Amino acid sequence: MKRIFFLFLLMTSMAVMAQESIPQDTTLYLNGRKVVIKERDGKIKVKMYEAKTENDTIENTQVFEGVYLDGRSIERTTTVSVPFMKKKKGNYRFDPHYPAFYFGFDKLAGSKFQYSAEVPQLGSKSWEWGINLFNTGVAITPNNHWGLTTTLGFARIVHKLDDNYGFEKLDGITVCRPAEGDTEYQKSWLRYWAFRLPVSLEWQTRFGSRRAFLAAGPEVEWRVGVKSRAKYDNKKHTLSDKLNTHPLGLNLLLQAGYGCLGFNARFALTSLFEKNKAPELYPASIGIGLYW
Repeated sequence: MKRIFFLFLLMTSMAVMAQESIPQDTTLYLNGRKVVIKERDGKIKVKMYEAKTENDTIENTQVFEGVYLDGRSIERTTTVSVPFMKKKKGNYRFDPHYPAFYFGFDKLAGSKFQYSAEVPQLGSKSWEWGINLFNTGVAITPNNHWGLTTTLGFARIVHKLDDNYGFEKLDGITVCRPAEGDTEYQKSWLRYWAFRLPVSLEWQTRFGSRRAFLAAGPEVEWRVGVKSRAKYDNKKHTLSDKLNTHPLGLNLLLQAGYGCLGFNARFALTSLFEKNKAPELYPASIGIGLYW
């Protein structure tokens, strides 16, 4: 406002000069800026340029232009964007989204991008829960609505089996088969821990006071503590803890949400077990999460 008020006074004084028939072009240097004042055909035009150093101006970096005519002032300001500068308050800020806690239902599918059990499985009792320890992200568009994000977390996965089936290892091959003889499984399950590191492309925007977001990307999963367990004779037994599983897996993670509530889906892109040493099964899950 001080600059505009100063220029207004300057144009007013030049208008008086024009009325006195003393037309002239004037160049001033003020606080590292170059101000050019021209009078033509009753119009007084004022232009302001940024200067590199004293008496060394850049003509193509005009930051202000004003025209004074018949008591009216017309102003035009040019904004120069500078990278790596802090944005003004009120600009949209990019915030990555990953759930602090999530819970979902699991299936062991026969192929990628499916959510259907390939083995006898209790879908309502096959679940996973997980916690993400921290997340971070960086905006990749000028409006800060698109960005790349990542997090590090861990999860507990349990696949409950049905029809008296369990995972076992026979002659070096992992199989899913019924209990032998007269053994009746009260329940059986395959469980493991997983450390997860996703990298997602995220879009987000603000609706009202909250944010909506969509995200998708690959996720590396490191599996530990894989065991096949069963309960019979009122005791828990380990059927096998060496099941030819891949310690590392690759998933596709999909997320969508609004505010602190969101949904996620996870589809394995690599088989849980080694090829030709076990059934080809791809873990998949659909769940809900509380987002940071």
